[in-house]
Amino acid sequence: MVLAALGAAAQPPTSPLGPVSPTTGLVLRDDVVHALIQESSGDRIHDGVQRLSLLARDAQDGYAEAAGWTLAAAQAAGLQDVHLEAMKDGPQWRATRGELWVAGPHRYRVTSYADLPMSLASGSGSFEGTGLELVDVGTGTQDAEYAGKDLKGRVALTRGHPTATLRTAVAKLGAVGVVSSYSTPPWNAPHRMDGDFPDQVGWAHVPNALLPQGQRPPFLFMVSDRQGRELRAQLREGPVKVDVSVASEAPTGHLSIVSGVIPGTRAGEEVVLTAHLDHYKPGADDNASGAATLLELVRTYTTLIRRGVLPPPVRTLRVLWLPEFEGTREWFSLHGADPVRRVAQFNFDMLGASMTRAHSRFLVSYTPDWNGSFVNAVSESTVAFMNRFNGVAYPPRKDFRIGSVTGSQDPLDAHMDRYSRGSDHQLFNDHGIPGVAFSTWPDDGYHTSGDRPENVDPTQLHRAAFAGLASITVAAWAEGTGALELARLVSVHGVRRVAEDEFRARRDLAATPVAQLPGTARLARAVVRAAYQRERDALSSCVPLGAPAAPVQAMARALETAETQALKRVEVEAKARGVSLKEPAPSEAERRARAFVPRRVKGQELASFDDVERRATPEAKPRVDAVQAALTAAATALRERGEGELRFYQLAEALASYADGGRSVADIRDAAYAEYGHVFPVEALVDLFELLEQGGVMTRKR
Repeated sequence: MVLAALGAAAQPPTSPLGPVSPTTGLVLRDDVVHALIQESSGDRIHDGVQRLSLLARDAQDGYAEAAGWTLAAAQAAGLQDVHLEAMKDGPQWRATRGELWVAGPHRYRVTSYADLPMSLASGSGSFEGTGLELVDVGTGTQDAEYAGKDLKGRVALTRGHPTATLRTAVAKLGAVGVVSSYSTPPWNAPHRMDGDFPDQVGWAHVPNALLPQGQRPPFLFMVSDRQGRELRAQLREGPVKVDVSVASEAPTGHLSIVSGVIPGTRAGEEVVLTAHLDHYKPGADDNASGAATLLELVRTYTTLIRRGVLPPPVRTLRVLWLPEFEGTREWFSLHGADPVRRVAQFNFDMLGASMTRAHSRFLVSYTPDWNGSFVNAVSESTVAFMNRFNGVAYPPRKDFRIGSVTGSQDPLDAHMDRYSRGSDHQLFNDHGIPGVAFSTWPDDGYHTSGDRPENVDPTQLHRAAFAGLASITVAAWAEGTGALELARLVSVHGVRRVAEDEFRARRDLAATPVAQLPGTARLARAVVRAAYQRERDALSSCVPLGAPAAPVQAMARALETAETQALKRVEVEAKARGVSLKEPAPSEAERRARAFVPRRVKGQELASFDDVERRATPEAKPRVDAVQAALTAAATALRERGEGELRFYQLAEALASYADGGRSVADIRDAAYAEYGHVFPVEALVDLFELLEQGGVMTRKR
């Protein structure tokens, strides 16, 4: 009997996956869900947030210190093969002094780099000057604001985004520097206005290309709205003079990527976890929160594996801390051709903002429709579970409560978000790797000095950690029977998503004036087709994980039957309003769009339309202008419809990502409508893809 007990204890832990749980709705066993919740800690994460928030991670020295601390902490947490990967050498920025004083009549210090590093914008040049006249240029965007004002040798004061003032006051009119009280990025404008938080200082940068090569960069000081109003009030009483002392340099150097793994049992397969480590001081929610959360995910996994609660993962977990965008691009340049199949990526960026203090909520993104994956159903089921057991302050199931000892009792209100760009997950999706983003948004302190550790809630950090753990565990441990159960989860959640898409298509059809019905009916059918194709792709993504092909194919055939029925319902509604479903004769632009089947050039997955635009010939300018006008019109329409700004961030690149060598430009037009609900002019799309082709980014099927 004792030997039997010892033999049972020696058995390796079973897979954490199982059938869809009637209690949680997840494909994880209930005991594994319990273990992931109870072992992980938002309080530990918050300790890491406070540590990283002490460092100015937007400068080389501060970033290097943060990378060194993260490397040591990752090793202590049990991550293996932890090392620094040096990025390419290039110009860096370092400041040792930065002070702005009002010279008189009562001399006082307005701000300093020593007190608040972000008050001196990165890229600012060295400067020493006393008795410099301060000149108010308003927002700095209108010619009238400069009329009759002598800026040469003076300092411009603006309440607008400093880049416009730098370009006009400094580059054109000879000002030596700028003081700005701007604090609200355009994509956060729906949630706050400059002045809502009068003591927040905004974050800015002096662009490298602002002045001719060899000319000294200007200085840029950032002050709060209250300080800006105080300076303008003093100007109304008479001239204001300031003293400036800035010591900075631009040495050649590099930042580094921190990389490590939890090894898997199956060679050549990875799940990638990312968080950007760079940011200004304090930068607590953005993104000390994501960097510290990755450390806690690693510690939780290695602890549960060591205790025998979890077996080693099937797929290697690749964990990366890197500079946002720049570091991910560099990592792909180094590892994009590795002989590794990366089945999913999970990005952790802005995770802990307090729901009550920062007026935030927890969001998990879908992948784009063109990159349908099992991760969407996994995310949906995770969010539903978390809301069910954490939607009140005192849930009856205490074992499924996700909270922290030092955190709030805020009820959870988590949401799935349609694909938005704006962080590193977009680059993985552009590479064809299904990428999911975890975030809290909006955040009243975003990109300001208000992004401090006290506004980051350990309870929210714990919830974000669990959402990541639950999703990653499915992606990294699924195989065989577990992968088949995952396919069943994908099938169940797909039914709900396609129903929502059909609802949207039929609602738009019902709201369309009669004269526009033929075109809307065609687009409604495109929405339905795109929805079902996305869910078939999601099912197919379970097969490489180890799900048997036959039952997955049967589920896909059931989707095909349902698609036929859905299209029939759309057809009946259209005909009931007297619409002919016969396609009109295609225009010349439509014929060109149907004949043009673009594909990304290998190695150009991250090339941008902006790069192509800069290299375009003068002859191509009218077409570039037409594309930009179409993109601006789309952004305006989506903004007015209430879409978040990051939904249409870098929209040209989002459209280019549809090019897979199978879709024509006309197909991309329809698929983009299904994703965004906006009709992109086919002529502008043809111009976009032909310009990308001329720029070496695209090729076309001949």
